Amino acid sequence: MKLWNRYRAMPVQTKASLWYTVCNFFQKGISFIVVPIYVRLISTAEYGEWTVFQSWRDVLIIFASLNLYAGVYTKTLVDNRDDRDRYTASMQGLGTVVSLGMLVLYGLTREWVNRLLELDTPFVLLLFLYFIVYPAFGFWSTRQRVEYRYRPMVAVTVVISVLTPTVSLLLLRYTDLRARALILGFLLVQCAVGLLFYIRHFWKGRCFYDRAYWRYALRFNIPLIPHYLSLIVLGQSDRLMIRYYCGKSDAGIYSFAYQIATVMNVLLAAINGSRVPWSYEQLKARIYGPLRKISNGLAVLMGAITLMAAMVAPEIILILGKPEYQPATTVIPIVALGVYFTYCYDMFCTVEFYYGATGYVMIASVVGALTNVVLNALLIPRYGFIAAAYTTLVSYISFMLMHYVFMHRVMKREGIQGEIYDIRFIVLFSLGLSAVVFAVMPTYRLPLLRYGLILALVAVMAAFRKKLMELVMTMKKK
Repeated sequence: MKLWNRYRAMPVQTKASLWYTVCNFFQKGISFIVVPIYVRLISTAEYGEWTVFQSWRDVLIIFASLNLYAGVYTKTLVDNRDDRDRYTASMQGLGTVVSLGMLVLYGLTREWVNRLLELDTPFVLLLFLYFIVYPAFGFWSTRQRVEYRYRPMVAVTVVISVLTPTVSLLLLRYTDLRARALILGFLLVQCAVGLLFYIRHFWKGRCFYDRAYWRYALRFNIPLIPHYLSLIVLGQSDRLMIRYYCGKSDAGIYSFAYQIATVMNVLLAAINGSRVPWSYEQLKARIYGPLRKISNGLAVLMGAITLMAAMVAPEIILILGKPEYQPATTVIPIVALGVYFTYCYDMFCTVEFYYGATGYVMIASVVGALTNVVLNALLIPRYGFIAAAYTTLVSYISFMLMHYVFMHRVMKREGIQGEIYDIRFIVLFSLGLSAVVFAVMPTYRLPLLRYGLILALVAVMAAFRKKLMELVMTMKKK
């Protein structure tokens, strides 16, 4: 009863943050649970085929949708509290035109694209339907976060999270499609859900084309295409290049470890879902004290999760994988550390996004992605898939440093004095965390010592649980 009363007394913004976190953990938790089922039902090469498809999907949707449901959409919702239905419908109309243009281009290069994606035409056409309708769900979920409407968001997420693997596993069980059963199951569910929101947005907004909205969105988001693409390159190019240099089996092993480590992205996505709109409000009011406090606390939280992932890596591989996946154990801590640095550069990116400095965002992203590709080309053929984890980490760190420099240029342009974030703390904590993560890896052969460290970390996190709750409650709209 006491907990229930405390929950009822929470501001709606805090309840929304709490439920978005639960929602994301449930969504990714289901994905996490089905990974060991997938790897036991299909071979490492077939699992590699599934993950390579995911990589191509994430690359192509950048061009097919311009990522209109990110960046410009969130900013406009915060700045414009009126006419949101019409604005959403017009953004959906713009995305539809772009996707249809991509479909025409596919028609002219069909055989080449099919070979590149290793898919037949019906699968590729279904993929294009996904490009057209899936952004509708992206628009809807972003708006729910901005408006703190957490109940429908939780309900829809639960349905999608359960339905997608269920349909995929049924197809895997009752067809001979193998890895393509996972692809087909994903596309069928995502297209069905996306189509419902696609129709809903046009029905409520009664708009397809708005010259002012389209012009602003294109001017804002087109310079960001290299940025969004570079993020995908940083996250997905490893799998494609491992597939090229080492084969599907190694791509599957690396992807298995990568997916386990990036469960941390669940927390990061939940944090950013509340942090970004809240940070925009603070930047709009030029109130920087809460930003420094929140960013430090969230850095410690992400650091603790990173360290925990590094400590339990051998057990995760043992429980969830097959013996063929054991070589991937040392990938997990490095990828987890990369996710931590993703949080760090996201902080700096928030300032650049708010002030419309998309050119700076593009430059940092492209340089980081090119660094990753070049290092992969040099090191993967020599050291195998393990090199990809280290090259990605180096790229994320360079990414963070560049965004910090560009953020300062934006601050100078906007006349902001001092620091928005506590940079000294972030630097010292990041260095300390990196040193501890690398120190943990040799303890994989000393299980008793490692278990003692795990218990100590759990005890520390439990002792500071109230501080973490205060942190969440502080991050509410002003």
